[in-house]
Amino acid sequence: MKKISTLLLVLMALLSLPLSASAQDVAVDVEAANIADFNAVEDGKTVKLTLTNARVNAYADLSGVYYVEDATGATALKGVGLTKGTALNGYVIGTKASEDVDYVNDPSQAFEYSMTVNAGASSFQSAPAEMVGTAMTITQTCAQANYGKLVTLSNVTIAPLGNGQNKQLTDAAGNTMKARDLFGVLPADYEWPAKAQSITGVALYYMTGWFIIPISAEAIVAFEQPTTATFDFASETISNHIGTALADANGNIYNETFTADNVTLQVTAGSAASKIYKDSNRGQNLVTYKEYTTLTFNAPAGYAITKIEFTAAGNSNINNFKASSGAIEGMTWTGNAEGVRFSQGGTSYLAKAVVTLAAKGESTAVLPAIEYTECANIAAFNALEGGKYAKVLLTDAEVIGKSADGYSTVWIQDATGGCWIQYTSLNDKLTVGTKVNGYVYVVARPNSGNVQMKEAENTPESVLEATEISNYAMVEGTISEINVAANKNKVVKIANAKLTMTSATAGSLSQGDVTIDVNNGAATANQQLHKIESWVKDDVQENITIVAILVGKSATANQLLPISITQGTVNGIANVNAAGEDDVTIYNLQGVRMNQLQKGLNIVGGKKIFIRR
Repeated sequence: MKKISTLLLVLMALLSLPLSASAQDVAVDVEAANIADFNAVEDGKTVKLTLTNARVNAYADLSGVYYVEDATGATALKGVGLTKGTALNGYVIGTKASEDVDYVNDPSQAFEYSMTVNAGASSFQSAPAEMVGTAMTITQTCAQANYGKLVTLSNVTIAPLGNGQNKQLTDAAGNTMKARDLFGVLPADYEWPAKAQSITGVALYYMTGWFIIPISAEAIVAFEQPTTATFDFASETISNHIGTALADANGNIYNETFTADNVTLQVTAGSAASKIYKDSNRGQNLVTYKEYTTLTFNAPAGYAITKIEFTAAGNSNINNFKASSGAIEGMTWTGNAEGVRFSQGGTSYLAKAVVTLAAKGESTAVLPAIEYTECANIAAFNALEGGKYAKVLLTDAEVIGKSADGYSTVWIQDATGGCWIQYTSLNDKLTVGTKVNGYVYVVARPNSGNVQMKEAENTPESVLEATEISNYAMVEGTISEINVAANKNKVVKIANAKLTMTSATAGSLSQGDVTIDVNNGAATANQQLHKIESWVKDDVQENITIVAILVGKSATANQLLPISITQGTVNGIANVNAAGEDDVTIYNLQGVRMNQLQKGLNIVGGKKIFIRR
């Protein structure tokens, strides 16, 4: 009897265990052939999900879910015991659900799809799986289709955010996402590298945005800085190492940064733009053109530059380079600095620059910060030496002209003087017929007897506010009276003068024996202003009044860029076609076509024209 009682107890215990999957009767609403099909099922349905090499990417103990991925997508499984790093084949049965994880009302509307598994109704086998993430960019990773997938990012910088639990990842294109040890796989004393050669983890939308959650400490591979970085300007792929400069059809470089192996080179234009240049003698090269160009090299964090070896294109050489530290001999600079800035006094053609790096030491020099001279007005800026950096206060400074190419040159004047602003993004903030208030960070670049403002490398952002005006301040007088240095790049008005048009783009203004050249739009785009359409070669006009900008033609001679030429007195802002108002279309600000110019702002031939009557 005792043996029988024991047998009954064992039988009763066996009956209390869950039945095998094949034996348990579960009503299934939907059968899903893969994870993508499962994620599309309506919430609340009982689903039989077929698993085909479905890898278990990670386990999140905070939410009690496993992130599982097959060839079609990823989902979360709850209520079942799995092992990270295994591949599952078979099926699971459970209830479909989805959770909106859009905590901050981000329009991406990220969802975590999940199944609460009925373990007794499921049947699958597991085997070890290789934990290789799908290579993606940051932009690709941050998408609903990749939620829960194992992803590998490459060459990203890592910086702490907030209390340090979150990290910000940034790629070479400037795109960002976050990282966090949400799975608790990193040691307590783990130090995140400043840059990762690769990082493998699960893509999740968590709290404040898209994250990559590493699956192990080994999944974060620190970037190993090469000992040299090469800027190969002869390479056809050099455009991959620069931002926007090569978008310029002519290859012009005004103020752009190249990157090679985490070393940066910023090229800031001198009195003319630098250029990615190609010719039959030198091949493709970087030409740093004319005076005051700067080349600024910066090492990555924790490293120093110890050598820069320049290779010339063709038979050229480095022209008058001066270094902020270290020493340059021939085509080689040597020193020990976090960064080095080169200034130059002439044109150089460079095929290559090879930068040698070493660990930063106590003797490593810091790249000197740019010192800005405070200038209270344009006259104070004009008095600076070439190459000096300045913060210039602009007070009711009038934007009096823009070159025909639309971006390379803007003329501006205040009560104290006038100057060019050339080859700079500031031009986008300056509209003809406005006055601006604020300040600009620039560098002085002399050119043809004029002073130019140009943006310099690593400058703080300029701040400008603009309002429309109906009149310019004008200096009135005879040619002799207005043709002085103090009036350069200002609006001037000369009456009772004789104009002789010597070519289609040039002429001479005279009063008795005193003359000055007039440029009505030469071949150089930045010399063109408001071209007078009625200009006719060999025509002579007596007793005219001209409103123009006085600019330097050379270091010793000036010229006029005409705004308007009339037989009468001119006030304010005008650009009237001397051939007659009927030759152009005139609109008001509401877009209504007008028969004649009206007081105030007119749109004439697509340009803003102000008339004061």
